[in-house]
Amino acid sequence: MLMVVVGAAITPVVATDAATNASRGGGSSSTIRILIHYQPGKAPAAIAGLEASVGAHLVKEIPALQVRVLAVPDAAAENAIAVMRRSDQVDYAERDTVLQAQDNLPDDPSFPQAYSLGGGAWGWTMTHTTQAWDITQGNANVVVAILDTGIKTAGLSDFTGQISATWNVLNATSDATTSAGNHGTYVAGIVGLAMANNAGSAGFCPGCRLMIVQVGTDSGAFMSDIASGLVWAADHGARVANMSWAGTADSSTMQSATSYAHSKGVVMTAAAGNSNCDCVTYPAADSYVLGVAGVDNAGNKAGDSNFGTWVSVAAPEGNMTAWASINGAPGYAPVGGTSSAAPVVAGIAGLLFSANTALTNTQVEQALASTAVPASFSVRSGRVDALAALASLGFADPQASSAPLNSVAPLVMVETNGDWNYQPLAAAPQVGQVLLRGQGSWTGSAPMSLMNVQWQRCAPNAVCSVAATAAKYTVQATDSGFGFRIAVTVANGIGSTTAISAISAPVGTAPSPTASPSPSPSPSPIPSPTPSPSPGPLGTTQTLVFSGALNPANPSRTFTVTVGAGLADARLSFSKCSSLTLAVVSPGGSSVSTIGPSVVVLDSSLAAGSYTYQISGGRCSFTLTVTAPAP
Repeated sequence: MLMVVVGAAITPVVATDAATNASRGGGSSSTIRILIHYQPGKAPAAIAGLEASVGAHLVKEIPALQVRVLAVPDAAAENAIAVMRRSDQVDYAERDTVLQAQDNLPDDPSFPQAYSLGGGAWGWTMTHTTQAWDITQGNANVVVAILDTGIKTAGLSDFTGQISATWNVLNATSDATTSAGNHGTYVAGIVGLAMANNAGSAGFCPGCRLMIVQVGTDSGAFMSDIASGLVWAADHGARVANMSWAGTADSSTMQSATSYAHSKGVVMTAAAGNSNCDCVTYPAADSYVLGVAGVDNAGNKAGDSNFGTWVSVAAPEGNMTAWASINGAPGYAPVGGTSSAAPVVAGIAGLLFSANTALTNTQVEQALASTAVPASFSVRSGRVDALAALASLGFADPQASSAPLNSVAPLVMVETNGDWNYQPLAAAPQVGQVLLRGQGSWTGSAPMSLMNVQWQRCAPNAVCSVAATAAKYTVQATDSGFGFRIAVTVANGIGSTTAISAISAPVGTAPSPTASPSPSPSPSPIPSPTPSPSPGPLGTTQTLVFSGALNPANPSRTFTVTVGAGLADARLSFSKCSSLTLAVVSPGGSSVSTIGPSVVVLDSSLAAGSYTYQISGGRCSFTLTVTAPAP
């Protein structure tokens, strides 16, 4: 989310923004930009005389809004605005506010090397977007405009073929890459990464096309440039426009731009702000704009998010997306703030347009609002639900109804940076550490709810008892010598399902102030299954359980298992398919396979090593259980 700074707070403008301002013809940091809308029919000579009288010179115009952007000396700015407002030639005069970056990026040396509580694939399942993808994954004719800081595509192949048009408002060229900031890359990825070869994270509308409109840099942007970008997007075919910016001062110029875009059929989304208050921000609170608050993975208000009845809807905050650089190289990881909540709604709006391109923007807005799930905090309509919004427009999930199916196993997480960043617990928990349940990801008939969470304290013989039922658990001195696991129960109208994590090492057996970093995940449309050893006594045999789903975007799934020498028993159960193929591939590349209805059994005598199990041949959910000697 990017926050508007108004009035004297922008003087002097920070060095990077001053250079940007000068490059746009706005002069140095000793000038202030003002926005003027004249009364219709005023003579050019009269306009020129008035502007000269206050020492103003023209920076640019926004013809569609009949707005002139002027630069005046800093010391003369207040007088210039006052003179303009008194003139019978002027409809309105206002400052051109400057916006500054306020991303919620954790101050954590391990971030984003490891999974973060604040971000990940849970956002797709919470909004039932993975089920909505059974209806549509987007449409190349539906364009979502990203009004942001440009885009850095180098090394991020998932953007290939996704970008339909680019425009740089700052220099009036189509180059939105050379001077691009990181923020726009994050936001664009949340809307519509293409999932090329399942290499990176998936956007909420992966089949939609992105229109990249650069209106600023990571150092700042003028309100007039955002308005110009919105007009350009509306004039060039955008159906949706996302603005991950916010500020406390409204703007007549922005109101004109949002009215113009709405008249052109555009759905607009904007970040509500990251100040954790019921404090109105713009453009989120402007007419025709869907202001978006953020929720965490329990559906509660994200700690930083603004709230209030002026906010239209809420959406998951902290979503997996593209990073221009992670530890020096491009990659994928979560990013937070309401900047990442607003593009979720933009992507889902794109899905609705994709399902029926004849829909109007008003119909899409009403579908999103009327089907929103009630929120636990103040927001006008609630949390968006992609599948429910599609259902309200007459679309149904073609998949058969089912009870909840765990598609990413639960994990015990450990806090590494306050209430924001968590990592998988990779070593023995220590007294005083805060553990959090990673509830995994789930598919199934909507609506699903998290019905129960149990922290189970487990003795060395794997006999476990319930220690707590909250989302978090602080390790106590009395827990020493015991391991921990979590049992998560998810329910819907058809039934309930419980999934259990692996048992941790005993508390206090080794120093572990924080979990060791693990590689940043790369989720697929239904998040890549994670092996979940079944609970039980340690021994020479291991049982690994994998769950997932096959669909047109992911026609096959693979899982790597490391085993000791001996017999490996693999059993593949599934629903909604008549048959599936199960294969095991050796380190040397040779394979053995079998095909059949549920349950498919494949027993293999294996040498010690790592083997790949591959599932293919249908469109359905599955569970693979492999029992084999431990390595």
